[in-house]
Amino acid sequence: MRKLTLLTSVLGLLALGCQPAEKVVKIGLLLPTNASGDIATYSKQVKNGIYLAAKLQDFRIGNRKVEFVLPEKYDGSPEHVSDALKELKEKGARVVIGPITSAEALAMKDMVNKLRIPTFVPTATANGITENTDWIWRVCVTNRHMAVASAYMAEGFLKVREAVVLKRANDSYSKEIAEDFRKWADNHGLKVVSLVVLEGENDFPTKVREILSAFTIPQESTAVLAPFYYDEAAKVIRTLRDSGYVGYVLGADGWDVPSIVKRVGKPAGDNYYVTHFNHFDPIAADFVEKYQSEYKEDASSFAALGYDAFLVVSDVIKRSRATLTADDIRTAAASIDVKGVTGNIELSSTSRDPDTKSVVVMRLSDIGLQFIRRLAISPSL
Repeated sequence: MRKLTLLTSVLGLLALGCQPAEKVVKIGLLLPTNASGDIATYSKQVKNGIYLAAKLQDFRIGNRKVEFVLPEKYDGSPEHVSDALKELKEKGARVVIGPITSAEALAMKDMVNKLRIPTFVPTATANGITENTDWIWRVCVTNRHMAVASAYMAEGFLKVREAVVLKRANDSYSKEIAEDFRKWADNHGLKVVSLVVLEGENDFPTKVREILSAFTIPQESTAVLAPFYYDEAAKVIRTLRDSGYVGYVLGADGWDVPSIVKRVGKPAGDNYYVTHFNHFDPIAADFVEKYQSEYKEDASSFAALGYDAFLVVSDVIKRSRATLTADDIRTAAASIDVKGVTGNIELSSTSRDPDTKSVVVMRLSDIGLQFIRRLAISPSL
């Protein structure tokens, strides 16, 4: 009897030893692990969103266990992004989520093409990121998309008839949004009466008289487009209001920081911007609750886009062949259709940007920030 028991135990151990190793898919996160300031904050939020989405799937995609790999000492600079991407490839990443900024995404394109590694950009909005490559897909909308949505919002909902467009000479973000806003306006009956280029860091106050004198109709039917990040946008709004301007001031996702309310102060006037995500958007309610429960803080656009980026990658991997070769992943990515918390994300082999995705319209006034609606419009000029 004892021999039989020992034999059974041995056979059991042998059986356990013959169990096939669990299948694993390695996903590279091209996020800075050695950064500070805003980029470190944004990176943490994107990573939180990614990990929450993975946790809700029990860190599995189909029959594979998810293993995340990150670069060791990446600082988030465009100069080092290619080396960080190469490191992720060497660590076995089959796909990559990242990077955070447009400057990084544009700087890495040659290396992405060289490595042939499928890369899904969650938050970088510069127009040209997916051009001249077969290996980069984008989760967020582009600068052009936000520019068109802003112009459509101004003309269609706010009934703006004349607009002044601002841009900063050395800032590609404001230049792209300003120029695409003007192109759409020229083709759709919204009159741009002046394009004001800011050269110096603090030269906006000297331009106010030029801006206000450009309008030929009552200010209530006018708008100033200020496509800047929140700090500069707040200064523009405050200066315009202190100068007596009563028309609309418009912006894009660079405004999307809660502290802009305090920076603008009162009276704030009536201001609108388009962005990716808001807590009060009905499509995001479940995500907002789960994120708050997990991290004890409110979710940002960065967190929501990180969450959606994982959903996209998960969908692609599920529809790829078992070998998960780069070519198989690329083929699967040619027909992405994911319902995300930042909107529906549809991509194809011809458009690796989510051209049919809706944006969030937000209002900034004396009562703070308000979710107005989702707006679905094609980014075509």
